[in-house]
This record gives sequence, C-alpha cells and structure tokens, in this order.
Amino acid sequence: MARPPLPLGTWGKITRKQLAPGRWRARARYRDYDGRTRPVERFGKTGAAAERALLDALAERTPPSAGTAISRDTTLKHLATAWIDTLDLREQSIAVYQSAIDRHITPALGDVRIREVGTGLLDAFLRTVPTPASARLCRVVLTGMFGLAARHDAIDRNPVRETQVRSAGRGEIRAMTVAEVAEFRCNVAMWSGGNETGPARGVDLPEIVDLMLGTGARIGEVLAIRIQDCNLGANPPTVTITGTIVRNHRQPAPKTEYSHRALMLPSFAAAALRRQVARGLPAEDGLVFPSRTGGPRQADNVRRQLREARGDEFDWVTPKVFRKTVATAIERAMDIESAAAQLGHSGTAVTRMHYVERTRSGPDARHVLDEFSPVSRSVDDVG
Repeated sequence: MARPPLPLGTWGKITRKQLAPGRWRARARYRDYDGRTRPVERFGKTGAAAERALLDALAERTPPSAGTAISRDTTLKHLATAWIDTLDLREQSIAVYQSAIDRHITPALGDVRIREVGTGLLDAFLRTVPTPASARLCRVVLTGMFGLAARHDAIDRNPVRETQVRSAGRGEIRAMTVAEVAEFRCNVAMWSGGNETGPARGVDLPEIVDLMLGTGARIGEVLAIRIQDCNLGANPPTVTITGTIVRNHRQPAPKTEYSHRALMLPSFAAAALRRQVARGLPAEDGLVFPSRTGGPRQADNVRRQLREARGDEFDWVTPKVFRKTVATAIERAMDIESAAAQLGHSGTAVTRMHYVERTRSGPDARHVLDEFSPVSRSVDDVG
C-alpha cells in the first residue's frame, strides 16, 4: 500500500549528517504548495545549528499569496482589512462597508480569531446591532469576509450563511404635503444665519432644500453639483447629476449608472441655483455648495444642520423624505415610470415600494360602477 503524501506545507523526518569537522547538514522532504515533494537542506557548524537553520527555512516557505495570507489565527480586524482590499466597487459602496466595519464589527469582534468564530457567535453579534438595516449590512460584510477566509482555506464553511436575517416590518411611506413643505421652508429660513455669534450658520441651507425638493436628488448628489453641470440659460433650465460626495471628497460618478441623469428644473430650484452661484464662493472643481474651506461639503454636516433647523414638528423629515415627496408628487400627477426616472432608479419596483406614499382614496371609477345601477322594469316585463 502506497504511503500517503505529506499535507501541503509540511515536512517529514529531519535527518542530520556530519560532512566534515565543523560542518553538518540537516535535510527533510518538504511538500510544496504546488503539490511536489522536494528535499530541503541547510548547513551549520553543529547538527543542532544545521537543524535550526532548516526549520527556519521551512517556516519561511509560504504560499504564493503570502503577502495577504489568511490563516485560522488571523483576527477579524485583519480579515476585514484584507477583504476591503479585494473589493472592486464604487468608492461610495466601499465607504458604506467600511463604516459597518468601523462602527459595529471591529469594536465587537475585532480581536476574535477566525478559528474561534462559529455561527452562534455571529448570530448573537448580529442581534446586538442597533437596527435591522445595520444588522443586514453587517451580515453582508461578514459574509464577504468569511468567503475570503474560505478561499484561503482558513475555514471549511462560511459560518455566516446559517445566521438569522433580521427583518423589520416595512414602515408606512410618508411624504410631505404642500403645506408642510411651506412650513418646513419657513423653519429653515429662520434658522439660516440666525446665530448671534460666530460666522453665519447655514446661509445656503434654504438653497440646498430647494434643490432637493426641485430635483429629488440624493443629498450627496446635490452637494456634488458643479457650475459646469448647470445649464441655467436653457429653456427649461437643467442640471446634470454627474457625481456624489463620499466622505470628504467628490466621487466623479453617482451611486449607479442610472443615477447619471439630466433633470429639468422647476423655477424655484433654478432660482435657488442662481442665488447660490451668484454668491461666488471659492470652491474646488466648480462646486456650487462647497464647504467653508472651498472643498466638498460632507453630507453628514448638512444632515446635522437640517436636524437643528427643521423644528420638533418635523423630526420625521430627513433628506430621504424629500425624495419620497418628489416621487409621490410625480407619480400622482404623471406615472410611476416618470417618478423612477426622476429619482435615478433602474426600474419602478424600488420607487413604488420605498418612495411613493400610498394613496388613501380610491380612483374615480363612477363611470364603471354606474353599470350596476338598478334598472326599473314594469310588471309586464317580468316573466
């Protein structure tokens, strides 16, 4: 019966031989990562010295991917870094994944080693993540991380697959009414520049609100608008969505290929753009809404200003509500396809499910239902 081969990356018995006074050789047969077994030898002044040199040499024989080698002893913190480095995605997507790692995964599991992870541990962790949406994002990231570990043979199976997916009942979609939009605008206008000390706060926040309400664009897309993206002299005036803000820089492409779109501006949105451009703020790359230093303005800073300016009665209004408001208005006046195109969606399913407020009244079907009205018939007609 043939002797079974050595496992990859291991060696057989080490032998020593004195070749001359003060010169020893240590040798072993080593099964390399290409599957071939080769003799490896090292020399020393003594047998022990030669064997130590051989053991050091054998330990250094690593797979071709040694620079990114992942083993059972790799910590999840380092596994996450290695996984992020493998991604070939838009920077915006990578930033979302990195945020989940930094906020949730590394603080809770960063020092845990791959060999210590099981489905139970990961399932328990996912239950501690504050919201179902964040838990689902963490599950996506962990699935990718342990998929990478499996490709490096650090695990036999992906332990994330059997974890329970947290779901939350889809909340009712709420869009703003015309009256609510008017009141919201008043609150923002009163807050803007209303501080008594320091530089005037949020002087262009009303213009940002008008652009979101007049386009349905995402907040990052509005902040990424450049002067060269605007055609305010056209009839009608237009703005082309060509990028978005990711953290502290402008990504030269919006969220998806469908998000790259030219939008016709209503008069109030065109007026807001003209006011902002007329301010002549120093800006990199022609940004219309730059930060104080002229660079890209972070979306989180604008979200914070909106929370401060909106008033307690509008604590439910976020930048996404503006998109819902736009989608609902267009769907009711036109159709769902037009609403999806305005928002930059590839189809109508997401628009209908997440952005259009459900109507509380039925259609005007009187002309159809009148067919069922009672018909008077004489006695002679009966029988």
